[in-house]
Amino acid sequence: MPRVGRSGRGPAGAPGCTPGPRARPGPAGRRHRPARPCGAYPSVVDIDDAEDGLGAREAELAERERQAAAGPVDPDVLAELAKERDALADAREDAAGARDTAALTRRERAADRDVAASTRDRRSRAAHDDGDSGFPDRFLSGRDVDASAGDRADALFDERSAREDRQRSREDRHRASDDRDAAAGAVREAADAAAEETADQREALEGRIVIGIAQGLLMAEHDVTADEALDLLVKESQSSNVKLLDIAARLVEQRANG
Repeated sequence: MPRVGRSGRGPAGAPGCTPGPRARPGPAGRRHRPARPCGAYPSVVDIDDAEDGLGAREAELAERERQAAAGPVDPDVLAELAKERDALADAREDAAGARDTAALTRRERAADRDVAASTRDRRSRAAHDDGDSGFPDRFLSGRDVDASAGDRADALFDERSAREDRQRSREDRHRASDDRDAAAGAVREAADAAAEETADQREALEGRIVIGIAQGLLMAEHDVTADEALDLLVKESQSSNVKLLDIAARLVEQRANG
């Protein structure tokens, strides 16, 4: 008969054995995995560790998003954050798929253990009349029933974890969409600002050209220098409380119409 470990669910020293009722430690805010039966699915620890890593990536990404929101808007930074959010969502989908696979495997193993327990029960009853020869089968049957219940409990845990991973994946995709919207908005604002600046520059250039023409007219009419002609325009603007450009445009128009 195989030697049974402290948990009573498998050989002592089996990989992944969790003696006693302790739960696997996990980060704050995440459900802790119940104690796993000895020898059952050590690869699930890899999924747990991967999810811990995703949690660390989430925290680091959230901090970078906070910094991006606090400073000047950089469309390139926001686009990169959106890309990383999508990658995080993909990783959570992969973790959810792994959880589903682990849950299915556990349910299949639980069914196998139920069959084994039933077979041992029948064999134990058949050997009942032969002294205590049925004890090993009764013992192993009880162990299989216990392990089967543990497999089903872990399967439920994995299914809940898969649902949580998918919910987080949806949240990550929503935040990626927000980052892309912010990046697009920043690009539009930058384009609008550039267009407005160009229009202002064009208007200023056209204004300087009109004032220069008015100066030339005054220089020719009054035999004055460019600075003196400009002083005449400024004085007229101040006395009439009309913009300098409007005074110059009016003078140019009057001379053009004769």
